Parts: sequence; C-alpha cells; structure tokens
Amino acid sequence: MEKLHLKVLKNWTSNSAFGKTLIALILIGTILFSSNTVTAQMECRSMIGAHLTPLGENIPISWAVEGTFSPGLMTSPYDTLGNAKLNGGMLLGALDFRISKKSNIYIEGGYKNWTNSALVDDANTKSRHLGIRQFFYSYTSENTKVKVGLHETRLGELFLVDERVLGASLDQNMGAFNFNVRGGTVMQNFARMGQFCSNRHLYGIIHPNYTERIGKKAGETNLAGLVINWDPHYKKPSITTRSDDEFMDSDDEFFNSDDEFHENHDFNEFGDSGEFGNEEKSSQKISLKNIGLIFYDEFGSNAYIPDNKFYIGSLFDIALPKGFMLQTGAVYQDMNLNNALVYIVKLGQSITWDNASNTKIGAAYIGKVNIDDNAIFQPLFSNLFLGEIMRMDAPDFPLWQAAIKHRFPGKMKFHLALKAVGQIEDPKTNEQDIEAGILTFNNHLKVTLIGSHVQTQYLPDDFFTTRLELRLAF
Repeated sequence: MEKLHLKVLKNWTSNSAFGKTLIALILIGTILFSSNTVTAQMECRSMIGAHLTPLGENIPISWAVEGTFSPGLMTSPYDTLGNAKLNGGMLLGALDFRISKKSNIYIEGGYKNWTNSALVDDANTKSRHLGIRQFFYSYTSENTKVKVGLHETRLGELFLVDERVLGASLDQNMGAFNFNVRGGTVMQNFARMGQFCSNRHLYGIIHPNYTERIGKKAGETNLAGLVINWDPHYKKPSITTRSDDEFMDSDDEFFNSDDEFHENHDFNEFGDSGEFGNEEKSSQKISLKNIGLIFYDEFGSNAYIPDNKFYIGSLFDIALPKGFMLQTGAVYQDMNLNNALVYIVKLGQSITWDNASNTKIGAAYIGKVNIDDNAIFQPLFSNLFLGEIMRMDAPDFPLWQAAIKHRFPGKMKFHLALKAVGQIEDPKTNEQDIEAGILTFNNHLKVTLIGSHVQTQYLPDDFFTTRLELRLAF
C-alpha cells in the first residue's frame, strides 16, 4: 500500500500542471488558516471559472489561477484636490473537487490591494485583503441544481437579489415549471458590497463604506425567496440517454463562461431561456415566453432590519417581431412607512451578422410609485451595480439605462461597448461609460480599457476617469 501511495504521488508531481496547482493550493490554504484579517474576497470582474483545468487524466480535481492589474486616472470634482492615480491588483486561486458525476466542492479565494492617491496612503492596510470568495458544495442533475455554502446567487430575473450568501440555493425543473428557492445569511465580511469590495473603494467619490445596513454576524441580515417560472409553450422532450461526460459540459457558470462580466450579471442581458435573439421562425409574431412570480423576504436583527420587508411581484418575458425581446413586470415592497411599487420595462435585441460578429442593444426604465410619502425602495442585496463608477442601485430608482455592445470577428475577440445610466429625480446622477477590450492568447489574457464621465448634484463639478484592466488566467 505504501508503494502504491508513492506511485500516485510520483504521478501527481510529474504532471506538468502540478506546480501551478500547488501554488493554488498553498494560496487557498494560506487564506483559510491565516490571521483574523481574513475576509471574503471583493466584488470584481473575473474569468477564473472559465479556466478550470483538470489536474490530471484520472484526478478529479480542477484548478485555475488568475491575476489582475488595473492602473487608472481620475479627475477631481473638487477644486481643492488634484487628479488621483488609481491602482488595483488581485490574485485569485480556485479548486474544484469532483466527488461524483453530479457532485462537486468548489473553493475560490485570493488577495487584493487597491490604492487611490487622493484618498489612501501607503500605510492604510484597509485596502489590502486576503479572503475566500466562494466555498460551496454543488449537486447538478438533469432537472435539479443545488448549492450549499458560501456562494453567489440570484433570485430569478428581477432586481431583488444578486448576492454572495452563506446558505443554500435550489433550482428545480418540473415540466413547464421552474422553481428557484434561496435562503441564507449575508455578512459584511463577504457581501458583494462589503467592507472590502467593489469599485466604490477604488474610486471613493461617494459612500466609500456602503455596508452600514449589512450585519457583522451570521443571522443579523438574512434573506429567503421563491420564484416560480412558467413556460406556456412547454413541450415534453423526447427521452434521450445522457453520456457519462455530459456533466462536464453542463451550463454551470464555472465551466463555460468566457464573458468579461463573468461574475457581474449584466443588467442589459435577458435570462438564459434561449429566447434572446433573432430567431427566424418567431421574427414576425408576438409570443409570451415566460411568466415569473416572486416571493421574497428580508429579516434579521432589529439593529439592521427594524421593520420586516416582504416583496411580491411578477415578470413577463415577451418575444417581439424582428428578434426583439421585452421584459416587463412589477414588485411591491411591503414595509412599515415605506410601501412602494416598482415597475420595469426592458427592451433588447441580439443580432448575429454574416461575418459572425454580434451586436447587442438594450434599454430599460425602472419606475417607482410611492404608496407612503417619501418611500424608499430598499432591498439590501439587489447589487445592480449600474454604472462603472457610481454603481447605482435600488434606492436610486427611478432611473433609466441604455447600452450597445458589439463583438467583432477574429481571434482577438475585440469588443466595443457604450453604456449610459441616469436618475430621473434628484440628485439626478448621470454616468456615461465607454469600453473597449480584447480576449486573446486562447482566452487567457483579457485587456479592457474603460472611460467614464459622471455628473451629479452630490458634487460641485463633473469628473472623468480612465482605467486599464489586464487579467491573465490559466
């Protein structure tokens, strides 16, 4: 038996990927067992999940490592301050342990440092963080998907939950119906807008600490929700035989995402029903594709959630002529002295051209009707992140957003995007972003240049930013 163990160890160490995988193991192990400065990782665009690679032919472990470097400049909205130099760096490591054909354990963590010359000096250690971003068990079968642990999750296609939770998620298909069940607790140490997270810290213009309403301990701020989706055109599929390797090719986010918004759900994107496009057969008619009902509750300590909040709503997906897709619906917030109704209208189209390039256009309006005077729509975990700089969210409703993104053909996978978002009411914050990027070296290197202009009544002057983001994953 001892000789067998030595033989296995020799095979592992002789594998060409072993050295880099060992780095990932050491990195994650250091994070897990280091000092009390450990917190969950920050919100940041990442493509690490698209690069999980098996350690060996007969070894049920996959690994990936990603590094990010992001310098930039920001003009000052104040006459008393000069231009600021920005810089951010991140190193992530990920491991996926396959327990069986349907079960996995995934762990991802790393280190991040950010600086802003106008806001943070070199002695400020609060800008440096080790942390675990995700650590969960998953089960995936033909009609069921389960995650338990620390993981990122959304609740349907509405704007209520897009968060990193310690809890459980269940997606279940039952014929024409699909059920999404979510439950868990959220803490400052790992929330997507936590003490360590998001570009708010990097830019630092308004609300650098955006987590005063999120609990510090488990159980202080919690969520629970249910979404029921109904496909009115459902047809029972014919019986097919699944291959042993089919689960490796599943649509799980950790295996086939190469979009630069891997972690961030793009607000302009529609759901994954496969109806967002310009299908020939549906191009000349209007068709109801999906009806979703949502029931959602936020509860916890009176220090953070003094009044229980309950939300109920619905969302309709409608295919329109010429390949357009419409989403519309509403959510009612039941909360003491803050009762309000929020509604959304979102229109989009995806066009694939003859040269294999692709253009996506989208526009949305989110309005609010106050039932109580001066009501604030305030789900804690919506995390819409509208705007590269201002990261506008549910409390900023009503607002509008528009975007166009084009992917050019070719090996460099060059893309160009224009986005704009603005508030309808005071402080009438408006932001315009332009983005250009390439994905090259067999999808291992992502280079993105981002420029932004912001105007808001919060600040005396408009300001501009430009930032280069380089990410290397393998």
